[in-house]
Amino acid sequence: MPAYPPNLLANSDAWLRACDLDKLGLVLDFDGTVAELVPVPSEAVLHPDVAAPLRSLLSKLGLTAIMSGRPARDIETLVDMKGMLYVGNHGVEYLSNGQLTQVPQATELPMSPEALAEQLKPIGDGPGVVWEVKQFSLAIHFRMSPDKPKAFLALLRAVDTVPEIRAMEMISGNMVMEIRAKNSANKGFAIEKIVNEHKLDSLFFLGDDTTDIDGLKALQKLTSSGLVNGVAVAVIQDGTPQGVPDNADYSLGGVAEVVEFLKMLDKATT
Repeated sequence: MPAYPPNLLANSDAWLRACDLDKLGLVLDFDGTVAELVPVPSEAVLHPDVAAPLRSLLSKLGLTAIMSGRPARDIETLVDMKGMLYVGNHGVEYLSNGQLTQVPQATELPMSPEALAEQLKPIGDGPGVVWEVKQFSLAIHFRMSPDKPKAFLALLRAVDTVPEIRAMEMISGNMVMEIRAKNSANKGFAIEKIVNEHKLDSLFFLGDDTTDIDGLKALQKLTSSGLVNGVAVAVIQDGTPQGVPDNADYSLGGVAEVVEFLKMLDKATT
């Protein structure tokens, strides 16, 4: 059986202490955290029970943010809450009050994501494989594939045919492979930036997949250094990589328990 950290809901006394601090922040991943995982990324929606407590927290906390591998403006459209900080492309983009900025650490792939997809498709494409082209990366989803191990192995073979892959970083997540430039901004960079710029005393970060591990690690490092009182939370889905709970302080069982946590946090900060 996989090993998971303590359940956040069952250990509320431990984390409620953070709510007494002056500047409390909340950073949430989108897919798999506040939106159920779906086979086609374009079909994802904010969980209906998330909206009310999240909107309430937005008016009370020092910072509330949604951080995703999706473009920041796409996340803004999906969540649609004024005053929210939207962090897109794994920490490259920051959208607040309509103003979009990109960090200097934004690194593009050595070839366009469109060109990379075309090189990979002859070997890597197949039934149920969905190609998501982004500005700074390429994500290939195989959640709908009838033979997921076969689809993943085909993608690995396809990647081996691209000489430029040595200058790229390949990330295997929950039924998805993401390819981005090495040394680009990531969610760990974003967590550090958010803590420093918003002068937070405490911060919750919730995530469910491989790209969230950088953020979980960064928050634990900041906490160990005494720079913030951090609570790193793994949201456990079917297929969540073990590296996610391995780098978290607490866990939650899917989006349903995230909803319950948001309600508890909303009451605690009243």
